[in-house]
Formats: sequence, structure tokens, C-alpha cells
Amino acid sequence: MSARENLLDAVGFADAMNLGSEPEALVDAYRLAVIAERDAQIIEWLTKKAHEEGTSNKERRTRADVLFHMADKLSRGAVRPPLSKGPDPVIELSEMEQQLLAFALELASDQMATRDGFDDEDQVALDRLRTLTGEVTS
Repeated sequence: MSARENLLDAVGFADAMNLGSEPEALVDAYRLAVIAERDAQIIEWLTKKAHEEGTSNKERRTRADVLFHMADKLSRGAVRPPLSKGPDPVIELSEMEQQLLAFALELASDQMATRDGFDDEDQVALDRLRTLTGEVTS
């Protein structure tokens, strides 16, 4: 299970509705706030390192300029560290793709039932994939 899924489990629907939102929206807003805070810390660190380089010679000025330039790009959103993107993309499958995936998942489920080496995490992954077929899992 991902951290996002764990947080969604922890955020109750009633709690979210009291705040006037859906649980997913609250989790996404929290994620973006954490990312913004992390980016601010990175920008601050780059700027600090750029100042530490000083201007004593051409090589140090060049390194400082590169660090300032990177901090500027990051602050404008031109460079995004990993995980700075928004929520996971929505995957939409055609009816035929859903049928093929359902068939493949049924085969996988049969194999998981008859072979050793599969655990609860494997079942969770299978259930998540089943949601792509339009099947609701409990």
C-alpha cells in the first residue's frame, strides 16, 4: 500500500466533509503542500550554497551563478524534483481493454490460488488492477 492510500484510509469521509471537501482532495492538497515545503527548502539550500561560494575567483563565481540559476529555475517551476507532479493520472481503458485485462487478472488470480509465494500485497495489487476493469472490489 502506498503512503497516499494509507492517508486516504486514515482520513474519514465525515472528516473531509466537515472541511467541505472529498478525502482525495484533502490528501492531494496535503501532498502538494508537502512538496511545496520541500521545494522551498531545496531553494533555500541552493541559495545558501551559492552565497558560500563567494566571488573570490572566476571558478567560484561560476559555481555560485550555476547554483543561483538552479534555485531560480526551481522557484519558477521550470525544474521539478521527482514527485513534484500532481495526483496520479487517470487510466481509462476501452471496453475491449477492460475485458482483456479482466481475463488476464482472472488467470493471475487462479495462479495465485494454486502456487506458493504470493502474499497479501500481491492480492492488493490484483484488486487495484481490477478497478481498471470497472469491477468494484471490497
